[in-house]
Amino acid sequence: MKRGFLSSVAGAVLLLLPALALAGPAAPKPEGALTQVAAAASAEWKALVRAAKREGKVEVNLGGQMPRKLRTAMPAFTEKYGIKVNFKTGGSRGHRARMFAERKMGRYVVDVWIGGANGALAAIYPKKLLVPLPKLLIDPQVTDQSLWYKGKHHYTDPDNRYIFTWGASPSYNVSFNTNMVKPDEIRSYKDLLNPKWKGKIVSWMPYRTGTAASTVPMFLNPNLGEKWFRRWATEMDVTIVRDSRQGAEWVAMGRFAIGMFGMSTQAKSLEDQGFPIQAYLPYPMAEGEVLSASAANLYAIKDPPNPNARTLFINWALSKEAQTLFIKLGQTSDSLRRDVDNKIIAKQYRIDPKRKYYVPFEDPAYVAKNKMVMRKLRQIMKDAGYKTRKRKRKKKKKAKTN
Repeated sequence: MKRGFLSSVAGAVLLLLPALALAGPAAPKPEGALTQVAAAASAEWKALVRAAKREGKVEVNLGGQMPRKLRTAMPAFTEKYGIKVNFKTGGSRGHRARMFAERKMGRYVVDVWIGGANGALAAIYPKKLLVPLPKLLIDPQVTDQSLWYKGKHHYTDPDNRYIFTWGASPSYNVSFNTNMVKPDEIRSYKDLLNPKWKGKIVSWMPYRTGTAASTVPMFLNPNLGEKWFRRWATEMDVTIVRDSRQGAEWVAMGRFAIGMFGMSTQAKSLEDQGFPIQAYLPYPMAEGEVLSASAANLYAIKDPPNPNARTLFINWALSKEAQTLFIKLGQTSDSLRRDVDNKIIAKQYRIDPKRKYYVPFEDPAYVAKNKMVMRKLRQIMKDAGYKTRKRKRKKKKKAKTN
């Protein structure tokens, strides 16, 4: 099947639409024109399915903690369309390094990516390796934006078309040992600067891509900003860990009173096992609630090995059927589709339409300033005496001269 096959079908549909529009009120049976459009769209969909089946497979990267859980959803796509999903799980940084190395060798092996937006914005987007999503959306129940949160599709990129954000949940940045902390003691992020918590906080680095969805909105909040982070880093004697599970265990065991940034998932696991730890505060902070997408994003990679299967998979992944499956398996993210029943996930992860959230992925300032804020956070930690890791660059070998 040639890659350009579907373009001819799509072209036929587009040619049909103007003719139908010209018919207007003069057409004796307007409903017949609508039937023609539906038939043309159905023909395009059937052609896509046939082409995808000929390719027989789709290559998907699942990057991060929540997307890793979605691996058990992949058989549902195979069962429905008879197309195999070859998926890779693991950290997004490793996925990116492997993909860049393969592309240098002329190997194009990734169709679709489900994972965090920040890593993609920092490393994939600048290389122009992402494909605009709107032109790949065909299923009417996906393209109908009235079915989505706030009546629109959401993208976390400057061009508003590459990184499709399909899910989100309220952000929880503070976990605590229930024997050492009373919830009423922490009503504001400023309460975390109380000297009584000095030396009793363990955290991930605030500039890591896995924490950006929480720390960047805090930095951009005028009530917190750079001043709060500098005080937190210089005054509170925070212990930094690279493993969120380790940090959560230390809080559960009473070694630290408070865990911050990226520990709530691991803390919830320990809480469910009966340890004296609570994964999140029972009420929003005074500075407001943040709706974080975390890793609930989808993007298409340029030069896909299976272009038709890729398009079919994307439309399936954003359907009501798949989204219901995704939030059930992912557990910590709600769907931005309004027609998905979110009662299948824990209450703390549901989007409450009655509550007012700051939504970073729809804020141009968040997208535009993300990298700048991450650099500033790294510098703040460095200035406070924390060791900050930088990627090692391979030294170029000097050419030998005879």
